[in-house]
Amino acid sequence: MRAIQVTAPRKIEMVDLPRPAMAPGKVLMRTAMVSICGSDWPQVLGNHPEEEYPKDAGWPGHEISGIVEESDSLEFKPGDRVLDVGYEGGFREFKVREPSQLVKLPSDRPIQEFLMSQPLGVVLHGAQRIPNPLGKRIVVIGQGAIGLFFTAVLHMQGAHEIITMDLEETRLGVGAKMGATHPVNTAKMDPVEAVMELTGGEGADIVVEAVGQEFTFNLPGALVKNQGFILFFGLPKKNPMLFDFRSFLWPKEPTITNSSRGYTPDFTLARDLIASRQIDVRPLLTHKLGIEDVQKAFELAESRAEGAVKIAMEW
Repeated sequence: MRAIQVTAPRKIEMVDLPRPAMAPGKVLMRTAMVSICGSDWPQVLGNHPEEEYPKDAGWPGHEISGIVEESDSLEFKPGDRVLDVGYEGGFREFKVREPSQLVKLPSDRPIQEFLMSQPLGVVLHGAQRIPNPLGKRIVVIGQGAIGLFFTAVLHMQGAHEIITMDLEETRLGVGAKMGATHPVNTAKMDPVEAVMELTGGEGADIVVEAVGQEFTFNLPGALVKNQGFILFFGLPKKNPMLFDFRSFLWPKEPTITNSSRGYTPDFTLARDLIASRQIDVRPLLTHKLGIEDVQKAFELAESRAEGAVKIAMEW
Protein backbone atom coordinates (compact mmCIF):
# COMPACT_ATOMS: atom_id res chain seq x y z
CA MET A 1 0.00 0.00 0.00
CA ARG A 2 1.02 3.62 -0.43
CA ALA A 3 2.12 5.85 2.43
CA ILE A 4 3.93 9.14 2.74
CA GLN A 5 7.20 9.48 4.60
CA VAL A 6 9.03 12.59 5.75
CA THR A 7 12.56 11.51 4.86
CA ALA A 8 14.24 14.81 5.77
CA PRO A 9 13.12 18.30 6.76
CA ARG A 10 10.87 19.66 3.98
CA LYS A 11 11.19 16.46 1.94
CA ILE A 12 8.22 14.11 1.58
CA GLU A 13 8.23 10.92 -0.46
CA MET A 14 5.68 8.25 -1.37
CA VAL A 15 6.71 4.79 -0.17
CA ASP A 16 5.27 1.27 -0.21
CA LEU A 17 4.28 -0.54 2.97
CA PRO A 18 2.69 -3.95 3.56
CA ARG A 19 -1.09 -3.78 3.70
CA PRO A 20 -2.23 -4.39 7.29
CA ALA A 21 -4.00 -7.65 8.03
CA MET A 22 -7.59 -7.61 9.22
CA ALA A 23 -8.06 -8.66 12.87
CA PRO A 24 -11.02 -9.97 14.91
CA GLY A 25 -13.34 -7.27 16.17
CA LYS A 26 -11.64 -4.60 14.03
CA VAL A 27 -12.44 -2.56 10.94
CA LEU A 28 -10.21 -2.27 7.85
CA MET A 29 -10.59 1.12 6.19
CA ARG A 30 -9.22 2.54 2.98
CA THR A 31 -8.20 6.18 3.19
CA ALA A 32 -10.26 8.39 0.89
CA MET A 33 -9.19 11.93 1.77
CA VAL A 34 -6.90 13.63 4.27
CA SER A 35 -6.22 17.26 5.17
CA ILE A 36 -3.33 19.16 6.70
CA CYS A 37 -3.38 20.38 10.30
CA GLY A 38 -0.97 22.94 11.71
CA SER A 39 0.21 20.31 14.19
CA ASP A 40 1.53 18.26 11.24
CA TRP A 41 4.00 20.99 10.30
CA PRO A 42 6.75 20.54 12.93
CA GLN A 43 7.65 17.09 11.62
CA VAL A 44 7.61 18.26 8.01
CA LEU A 45 9.36 21.61 8.42
CA GLY A 46 12.28 20.21 10.39
CA ASN A 47 11.42 21.46 13.88
CA HIS A 48 12.40 18.07 15.31
CA PRO A 49 15.99 16.92 16.03
CA GLU A 50 17.92 15.89 12.92
CA GLU A 51 18.47 12.37 14.24
CA GLU A 52 14.69 11.75 14.19
CA TYR A 53 14.66 11.71 10.38
CA PRO A 54 13.52 9.87 8.38
CA LYS A 55 10.19 9.76 10.21
CA ASP A 56 8.07 6.62 10.38
CA ALA A 57 6.10 6.11 7.18
CA GLY A 58 2.50 7.23 7.44
CA TRP A 59 3.23 10.07 9.84
CA PRO A 60 2.09 12.74 10.46
CA GLY A 61 -1.61 13.06 9.68
CA HIS A 62 -4.76 12.76 11.79
CA GLU A 63 -7.49 14.44 9.70
CA ILE A 64 -8.62 11.37 7.81
CA SER A 65 -11.77 10.13 6.12
CA GLY A 66 -12.16 6.77 4.48
CA ILE A 67 -14.27 3.85 3.25
CA VAL A 68 -14.77 0.61 5.16
CA GLU A 69 -13.24 -2.33 3.25
CA GLU A 70 -13.85 -5.10 5.78
CA SER A 71 -15.60 -5.11 9.14
CA ASP A 72 -15.89 -7.50 12.07
CA SER A 73 -18.14 -5.04 13.88
CA LEU A 74 -21.91 -4.72 13.87
CA GLU A 75 -21.51 -0.93 13.80
CA PHE A 76 -19.92 -0.77 10.35
CA LYS A 77 -20.26 -2.52 7.00
CA PRO A 78 -18.18 -2.44 3.81
CA GLY A 79 -18.80 0.74 1.85
CA ASP A 80 -19.55 2.92 4.89
CA ARG A 81 -17.92 6.33 4.92
CA VAL A 82 -16.03 6.97 8.16
CA LEU A 83 -13.98 9.57 9.97
CA ASP A 84 -10.83 8.09 11.51
CA VAL A 85 -10.28 9.61 14.95
CA GLY A 86 -7.47 7.25 15.95
CA TYR A 87 -4.84 10.03 16.01
CA GLU A 88 -2.07 7.87 14.57
CA GLY A 89 -0.29 7.58 11.25
CA GLY A 90 -3.08 8.86 9.05
CA PHE A 91 -1.17 9.26 5.82
CA ARG A 92 -1.40 5.57 4.88
CA GLU A 93 -3.66 3.97 2.29
CA PHE A 94 -5.10 1.31 4.62
CA LYS A 95 -5.54 1.15 8.40
CA VAL A 96 -7.03 -1.35 10.85
CA ARG A 97 -9.00 0.45 13.54
CA GLU A 98 -11.06 -0.29 16.61
CA PRO A 99 -14.74 0.52 15.95
CA SER A 100 -14.50 3.12 18.72
CA GLN A 101 -11.92 4.99 16.61
CA LEU A 102 -14.36 5.56 13.75
CA VAL A 103 -17.34 7.88 13.28
CA LYS A 104 -19.83 7.04 10.53
CA LEU A 105 -20.28 9.80 7.95
CA PRO A 106 -23.23 10.63 5.67
CA SER A 107 -22.93 9.83 1.99
CA ASP A 108 -25.14 12.56 0.55
CA ARG A 109 -22.48 15.29 0.24
CA PRO A 110 -18.80 15.51 -0.67
CA ILE A 111 -16.63 13.65 1.81
CA GLN A 112 -14.34 16.71 1.88
CA GLU A 113 -17.01 18.55 3.88
CA PHE A 114 -17.36 15.81 6.49
CA LEU A 115 -13.58 15.48 6.77
CA MET A 116 -13.83 18.82 8.56
CA SER A 117 -15.57 17.01 11.43
CA GLN A 118 -12.09 16.36 12.84
CA PRO A 119 -10.82 19.97 13.20
CA LEU A 120 -14.31 21.21 14.05
CA GLY A 121 -14.56 18.50 16.72
CA VAL A 122 -11.40 19.65 18.51
CA VAL A 123 -12.72 23.22 18.42
CA LEU A 124 -16.04 22.11 19.91
CA HIS A 125 -14.11 20.41 22.70
CA GLY A 126 -12.16 23.62 23.33
CA ALA A 127 -15.32 25.72 23.24
CA GLN A 128 -16.73 23.64 26.08
CA ARG A 129 -13.85 24.82 28.26
CA ILE A 130 -14.72 28.51 28.09
CA PRO A 131 -17.61 30.36 29.77
CA ASN A 132 -20.96 30.73 28.03
CA PRO A 133 -20.25 33.17 25.16
CA LEU A 134 -23.86 34.33 24.83
CA GLY A 135 -23.87 38.12 24.59
CA LYS A 136 -20.10 38.37 25.15
CA ARG A 137 -17.32 40.26 23.38
CA ILE A 138 -14.75 37.77 22.14
CA VAL A 139 -11.40 38.07 20.39
CA VAL A 140 -10.16 35.20 18.19
CA ILE A 141 -6.45 35.58 17.39
CA GLY A 142 -5.72 33.88 14.08
CA GLN A 143 -8.06 32.98 11.24
CA GLY A 144 -6.52 29.80 10.01
CA ALA A 145 -8.82 26.79 9.97
CA ILE A 146 -8.93 26.43 13.76
CA GLY A 147 -9.50 30.14 14.36
CA LEU A 148 -12.22 30.17 11.70
CA PHE A 149 -13.98 27.24 13.33
CA PHE A 150 -13.82 29.03 16.68
CA THR A 151 -15.39 32.06 14.99
CA ALA A 152 -18.19 29.89 13.59
CA VAL A 153 -18.85 28.04 16.86
CA LEU A 154 -18.86 31.20 18.99
CA HIS A 155 -21.20 32.89 16.50
CA MET A 156 -23.53 29.88 16.67
CA GLN A 157 -23.45 30.08 20.48
CA GLY A 158 -24.63 33.69 20.48
CA ALA A 159 -21.51 35.80 20.99
CA HIS A 160 -22.46 39.48 20.69
CA GLU A 161 -19.22 40.65 19.08
CA ILE A 162 -16.44 38.54 17.58
CA ILE A 163 -13.25 40.46 16.89
CA THR A 164 -11.00 38.43 14.59
CA MET A 165 -7.29 39.01 13.98
CA ASP A 166 -5.05 37.89 11.16
CA LEU A 167 -2.32 39.19 8.88
CA GLU A 168 -4.25 38.38 5.69
CA GLU A 169 -7.37 40.03 4.31
CA THR A 170 -8.43 36.81 2.56
CA ARG A 171 -8.73 34.91 5.82
CA LEU A 172 -10.44 37.79 7.56
CA GLY A 173 -12.95 37.74 4.71
CA VAL A 174 -13.63 34.06 5.31
CA GLY A 175 -14.02 34.88 9.01
CA ALA A 176 -16.76 37.37 8.15
CA LYS A 177 -18.63 34.56 6.41
CA MET A 178 -18.27 32.45 9.56
CA GLY A 179 -19.73 35.13 11.83
CA ALA A 180 -17.00 37.64 12.69
CA THR A 181 -18.28 41.15 13.39
CA HIS A 182 -15.02 43.13 13.53
CA PRO A 183 -12.02 41.94 11.45
CA VAL A 184 -8.65 43.41 12.44
CA ASN A 185 -5.74 43.15 10.01
CA THR A 186 -2.76 43.13 12.35
CA ALA A 187 -0.42 43.87 9.46
CA LYS A 188 -2.06 47.30 9.27
CA MET A 189 -3.51 47.93 12.74
CA ASP A 190 -2.19 47.63 16.29
CA PRO A 191 -4.19 44.77 17.84
CA VAL A 192 -4.32 46.26 21.34
CA GLU A 193 -5.41 49.70 20.12
CA ALA A 194 -8.06 48.12 17.89
CA VAL A 195 -9.58 46.02 20.68
CA MET A 196 -9.56 48.86 23.18
CA GLU A 197 -11.27 51.13 20.68
CA LEU A 198 -13.91 48.52 19.88
CA THR A 199 -14.59 47.75 23.56
CA GLY A 200 -14.49 51.28 24.93
CA GLY A 201 -11.21 50.59 26.71
CA GLU A 202 -12.60 47.65 28.66
CA GLY A 203 -11.12 44.70 26.76
CA ALA A 204 -12.72 41.44 25.66
CA ASP A 205 -14.65 39.07 27.89
CA ILE A 206 -12.93 36.08 26.29
CA VAL A 207 -9.78 35.79 24.18
CA VAL A 208 -8.98 32.69 22.12
CA GLU A 209 -5.39 32.24 20.92
CA ALA A 210 -5.33 30.04 17.80
CA VAL A 211 -1.91 30.71 16.27
CA GLY A 212 0.92 29.47 18.50
CA GLN A 213 3.56 32.12 17.84
CA GLU A 214 5.47 33.70 20.72
CA PHE A 215 3.98 37.13 19.98
CA THR A 216 0.40 35.85 19.83
CA PHE A 217 0.88 33.81 23.02
CA ASN A 218 1.78 37.00 24.84
CA LEU A 219 -1.00 39.09 23.29
CA PRO A 220 -4.15 37.93 25.16
CA GLY A 221 -3.12 39.57 28.44
CA ALA A 222 -3.32 42.98 26.78
CA LEU A 223 -6.66 42.23 25.08
CA VAL A 224 -8.69 40.62 27.85
CA LYS A 225 -10.73 42.62 30.36
CA ASN A 226 -10.16 42.50 34.11
CA GLN A 227 -10.97 39.00 35.38
CA GLY A 228 -11.78 37.86 31.85
CA PHE A 229 -11.04 34.47 30.30
CA ILE A 230 -8.23 33.25 28.01
CA LEU A 231 -8.13 29.99 26.05
CA PHE A 232 -4.82 28.91 24.53
CA PHE A 233 -5.32 26.57 21.59
CA GLY A 234 -2.54 27.34 19.09
CA LEU A 235 0.21 24.74 18.93
CA PRO A 236 3.49 26.41 19.99
CA LYS A 237 5.72 26.84 16.96
CA LYS A 238 8.81 26.50 19.13
CA ASN A 239 9.53 25.12 22.56
CA PRO A 240 10.32 26.67 24.96
CA MET A 241 8.90 30.13 24.33
CA LEU A 242 9.28 33.31 26.34
CA PHE A 243 6.05 34.05 28.16
CA ASP A 244 5.44 37.30 30.08
CA PHE A 245 3.47 35.64 32.86
CA ARG A 246 3.63 38.66 35.13
CA SER A 247 1.59 40.79 32.73
CA PHE A 248 -1.14 38.15 32.77
CA LEU A 249 -1.48 37.47 36.47
CA TRP A 250 -0.90 40.76 38.22
CA PRO A 251 -2.83 43.47 36.38
CA LYS A 252 -6.02 41.64 35.28
CA GLU A 253 -6.36 38.27 37.05
CA PRO A 254 -7.76 36.40 34.05
CA THR A 255 -8.76 32.76 34.17
CA ILE A 256 -6.48 30.84 31.79
CA THR A 257 -6.94 27.37 30.30
CA ASN A 258 -5.94 25.43 27.22
CA SER A 259 -7.27 22.75 24.91
CA SER A 260 -5.57 20.66 22.26
CA ARG A 261 -7.68 17.70 21.11
CA GLY A 262 -11.15 16.23 20.87
CA TYR A 263 -12.93 12.95 21.57
CA THR A 264 -15.50 10.81 19.77
CA PRO A 265 -18.57 12.71 21.10
CA ASP A 266 -17.00 15.98 19.88
CA PHE A 267 -16.44 14.58 16.37
CA THR A 268 -19.95 13.13 16.27
CA LEU A 269 -21.44 16.51 17.17
CA ALA A 270 -19.23 18.18 14.56
CA ARG A 271 -20.49 15.77 11.91
CA ASP A 272 -24.10 16.57 12.82
CA LEU A 273 -23.51 20.34 12.74
CA ILE A 274 -21.96 20.04 9.29
CA ALA A 275 -24.76 17.77 8.06
CA SER A 276 -27.42 20.26 9.21
CA ARG A 277 -25.43 23.22 7.81
CA GLN A 278 -25.59 24.88 11.22
CA ILE A 279 -21.89 25.30 10.50
CA ASP A 280 -21.08 25.66 6.82
CA VAL A 281 -17.52 24.48 6.23
CA ARG A 282 -17.44 25.23 2.51
CA PRO A 283 -15.78 28.68 2.78
CA LEU A 284 -12.68 27.01 4.31
CA LEU A 285 -12.28 24.35 1.63
CA THR A 286 -9.96 26.19 -0.70
CA HIS A 287 -7.83 23.43 -2.27
CA LYS A 288 -8.14 19.76 -3.22
CA LEU A 289 -5.06 17.93 -4.55
CA GLY A 290 -4.03 14.34 -5.18
CA ILE A 291 -1.95 12.61 -2.52
CA GLU A 292 0.91 12.46 -5.03
CA ASP A 293 1.09 16.26 -4.63
CA VAL A 294 1.62 16.06 -0.86
CA GLN A 295 4.89 18.02 -1.05
CA LYS A 296 3.13 20.83 -2.91
CA ALA A 297 0.24 20.70 -0.43
CA PHE A 298 2.48 21.30 2.59
CA GLU A 299 4.35 24.08 0.78
CA LEU A 300 1.02 25.70 -0.08
CA ALA A 301 -0.17 25.39 3.52
CA GLU A 302 2.99 27.02 4.81
CA SER A 303 3.05 29.88 2.28
CA ARG A 304 -0.73 30.47 2.35
CA ALA A 305 -0.43 31.20 -1.37
CA GLU A 306 -3.53 31.25 -3.57
CA GLY A 307 -5.71 32.09 -0.56
CA ALA A 308 -5.10 28.65 0.93
CA VAL A 309 -6.97 27.86 4.14
CA LYS A 310 -7.78 24.15 4.27
CA ILE A 311 -6.01 21.82 1.87
CA ALA A 312 -7.38 18.31 1.30
CA MET A 313 -5.73 15.46 -0.60
CA GLU A 314 -7.46 12.56 -2.32
CA TRP A 315 -5.96 9.06 -2.27
